[in-house]
Amino acid sequence: VEERPDGVALQLMDQDGRSMFPDGSKEPSERTRLLIQKLAKPLRATPLRISVVGHTAAGLTPSSPEYDAFGLSADRANVVRQILEKEGLPTSHIFMAAGKADNEPLFPDDPTLAANRRVTITLMRESPPLPPDLKP
Repeated sequence: VEERPDGVALQLMDQDGRSMFPDGSKEPSERTRLLIQKLAKPLRATPLRISVVGHTAAGLTPSSPEYDAFGLSADRANVVRQILEKEGLPTSHIFMAAGKADNEPLFPDDPTLAANRRVTITLMRESPPLPPDLKP
């Protein structure tokens, strides 16, 4: 958990240093899937919207020229978003789902570590919406 200017970020990473995603896969490991499912309940309870950002480790060998680290990391974010929505998180709670490839390694001293394959869920810090009858 890390406080940032945009909100509170939850870095989903395995405490044993294992990857949350198999190499080159958008599908999380079963252990990761269960963790995401358990996170859905407290995320549903908060009025804050969330962003979901996928990450890859450096050195990814794309399965095809059209499917690079940006595509894979965006797919990881979307799969996590879909799991959360299947567990009851309203679509209106989603601020964004995006991929950052290997641009923000969790372990910058070794960006190729498998533990860099992860997802960050951020509880967004936003201005409250204006009531419908309030004129600015």
